[in-house]
Parts: sequence; structure tokens; C-alpha cells
Amino acid sequence: MNPYMDDCKDKTEQRMGEVALRKYARAILIGLGIMSLASAGAAVIFTQKNDLRKLAKDERHLVIYSATDEGEAAELLDAFRKRYPFISVDYRSLAARDVYGRFKAESDAGRNVADLVINSAMDLQIKLVNDRYAQAYRSPERHTLPDWAVWKDQAFAVSAEPIVIGYNPQLLPTSTVPKTHDELAVLLHRNPQVLAGRIGSYDPLLSPTGYLYVTQDVHMDSDAWDLIGAIGRARPKLYQSSKTMISDVSSGRLALAYNVIGSYAFERAAHDPNFQVVVPRDYVLMMSRVTLIARRAPHPASAKLFLNFMLSREGQALLAKHHMNPVRLDMAPDDKALVGANVRAVRVGPALMANIDAMTFARFTRKWREAASERPPTKTNS
Repeated sequence: MNPYMDDCKDKTEQRMGEVALRKYARAILIGLGIMSLASAGAAVIFTQKNDLRKLAKDERHLVIYSATDEGEAAELLDAFRKRYPFISVDYRSLAARDVYGRFKAESDAGRNVADLVINSAMDLQIKLVNDRYAQAYRSPERHTLPDWAVWKDQAFAVSAEPIVIGYNPQLLPTSTVPKTHDELAVLLHRNPQVLAGRIGSYDPLLSPTGYLYVTQDVHMDSDAWDLIGAIGRARPKLYQSSKTMISDVSSGRLALAYNVIGSYAFERAAHDPNFQVVVPRDYVLMMSRVTLIARRAPHPASAKLFLNFMLSREGQALLAKHHMNPVRLDMAPDDKALVGANVRAVRVGPALMANIDAMTFARFTRKWREAASERPPTKTNS
């Protein structure tokens, strides 16, 4: 026996035990710290919600300008009113262009009416933010959203909706319906009579929403102008509303509608045998309804409560009932047709303003009219 070795061994074991104990204690302290931070964070959120609630009780009113039909938002509005019965909600459904125009004109005149603005014309919402018509707000739901869905804590995507093709199966057999953008262009080039006068699309010169979709197509697809020209030469009927296009497809006035909002399309297809939906296989644009709180909102606390409710799991689930898919990271798309789709989300941010200045719009107008009037390209077998 070597007492020196035994003594060293005992001291080594003692030191190892002390190190392990210190590590264990440190881990406990870190864990307690994390729990404390989490508890503190939860307490802050709880306090913020209570503060907003108290302020909203004093405001007692909320005015919303929205390009979403009131029927599509009815369940969301009812649930909000039930949760906050002391807030009187004035929901004004307007065309996308009017949402922007009325809100801006009233703000410029110092007549601050709207508290919250919701629009499918994403680029116009971003322009309002850029021009300082919105106020910043760090929603407690912010951490549940993807980065592309928020800009400057002022513009918030509240839905994720595909832009799709709608058709009437009585007029266009499913087997012949184009499944991609390129297939639609080929059909229009080779058999223009099939859809001549019976294809509908947004009027990009009159509809801000339609202009957004066409410019995004051009951004996403190098062959987009070929399709735009083919549609233009097919004597299309031009619209400012997806719902009107969908109704005309169902009635037989149109055989096919290009670039309609998916929420309206899937809603109709669920109960109307004369209207069916194609999610393009090559790519599908994913647009969002963008929400902002007015910079000089008369009822800012009520507006913040409504934004938070829209972004909450409950609010997103209520919107999803009308095929406005959740934008939250912790909720899956409601539309099964989107599973496996090549989704290209339109990012909420300054890039959307690239196409809305007067000179760019004028150039687009000329090119759009030229594309629609050009002779179709000659097809050869060589």
C-alpha cells in the first residue's frame, strides 16, 4: 500500500466531486435563470395585454378598412366581439384601390378615421408604411411569424393564400385543363379558339391586386410575358374582383379564370360542381393580406388587440375556415392541395415598391398592351 497514492486518489476524487457539484449547481442556476426570464417574459406579455385591454375599454371603438369581404371575416369579427364586448367594431369592406385611396386621402386631410387597414394589394400597404402612414407595434405574436411576413413591425401578413386557376369542368374537361403556366400558354398558342373570349383575368391597369400578381409572375417566371401576351390575344374578359371572376366561371360566361385568390376559389369549389381549382404545378404564388395600424389611429389599443387576435392561433384558425391559410410557423396550411406545391411566397417588404412608381407603371402598361397585340410566335417541329 502506498499512502501517498491513496491520499492523492482521495484528493482527486474529492476535487472531481467538487467540480461535478459546481457544474450541477451552475446548471440549476442557469435553468432557474431561463425559467425566470421566461416567467418575466410571460409576465410582461400579460401586463401588456392587460394594459391594452384597459386602454381599449376607454376607447370603446374600432374602425377597420379592409379589402376582405365581411362575410369572409364574419367568424373572426364575431369571436373578437365576444372576447372584447366593450369594443364596437365598424368593419368597412372596400375594393383594394379604395382601401388605399380613402385611407391616404383622409390621413392627408387630417381626418383620421381608420384604426386598422387590411389589404390584399400588398405593395400599396408597403408604400403606406414607407410613407409613414403606419405605426410600429411589437406584437406578442411576432415570434410565431416567418421573417418574410413582417416588415419594420408595421406591416404584418395575416394570411398565406395561393394564387390559382379556376375552371368550369362542363366547358373545359379536367383532362385538358392546363396544370402549369407553360401548359396554359401552349394551349392558348396552339388552340386559341378553345378559350377565345372565355378566359378571364384581373385588369392590371385598373386593379392594384391584379397588377401585383402580374408583376410577381414576371419576377418569378422568365416566360411570363409570353403567357401574358397569349391571354391578351384570346380576347379576355378583365376584372377587378376574384369573386366576380369565379361567379362568371360557375355560370358558364367564362371557361377559365387566371390568377384568382385561392381563399375565394377553394371556398366556391367546396360546394359548386361548376367550379374547380388548379394549383399550378410549376410554381404557385403565395400572397398575403397585409395589416397595418394607422400612425394616427384614433383607437390604437383596440387596433393592437385586433391585430394580436388575428395573429393568434384562434384567429388564424377562424381565417383558415375560409381558406385563408395560417401564416404562423406553428400551424400547417389548411388547404390539402398545397401539400408538395412549389410555393413562392411574396415577401412583405420594400421590394414590393419597385413596381408602383409612375414611370415603372407606364412602362408596364406599354409592354402589357404590346404583348397582347403581338402576333403569336410561329411554332416549328425542327
